Amino acid sequence: MNERKVRPTTIQLEREAVPFFLKGVELFQGISQKEGERISGLCAERRYVKGATIFSEGDATDALYIVKEGLVKLVSVSEKGTETILHILKGDEVFGELFLAEGQRPFSAVAIEDVVLTVVPRENFLILLASVPTMSLNFARLLSKRVMKVERGLAKFSHSWSYHRLAKVLLDLADKHGEEVAAGTLIALRLTHEDLANLIGTTRETVTTQINRFERMGLLSREDRQLILKKSRLTEFLASEEMRLAQP
Repeated sequence: MNERKVRPTTIQLEREAVPFFLKGVELFQGISQKEGERISGLCAERRYVKGATIFSEGDATDALYIVKEGLVKLVSVSEKGTETILHILKGDEVFGELFLAEGQRPFSAVAIEDVVLTVVPRENFLILLASVPTMSLNFARLLSKRVMKVERGLAKFSHSWSYHRLAKVLLDLADKHGEEVAAGTLIALRLTHEDLANLIGTTRETVTTQINRFERMGLLSREDRQLILKKSRLTEFLASEEMRLAQP
């Protein structure tokens, strides 16, 4: 993976900005205005250009990040240099939260496009966890949801074929990044077949073959390098394949 080490622009947030960057963030749901003002005083804003590395695998776990604008991908690279995309994050999503369990980053974070991030330094976050009970509960809930998602994902991943994983990932992307258009649900991301391959742990050639197959089956169409899903048809296809695979 080619990393672009670009120095980010950092801006200290003002207290007036509280409603702007806290609204919609699961971590801060239910906090009071006073608590929000305190949180904003302990955060900063950073901007990264498209392709810039926010942090690299092995870096010190020194902060928690919240996507304010743009898209971020979390990436793991194997010893052989194979890249796996772990998550694609959009506005109001939190990442880098493993700093309580790990001293070093277990993966890298890269800006898919120009991004604006809210950054909470580790020391400040620990202060907030100890003094804002609502946020502490939200943080525990967030971690629990992510652990459950990872466990479910691993179970499904180990017992499915590449086309099955691709269908599931496409539906997940449509739920998270989809826009309804006349032809179906447009995945509002310009993902290459290589990106999709990195998301499901297969080769670019396999993804190309399966995308062509799905298109012939009427499960999706393509427009200007973006995919438009027939979600109901793809969901039915996925369900029928799960039933078939479950048969002895």
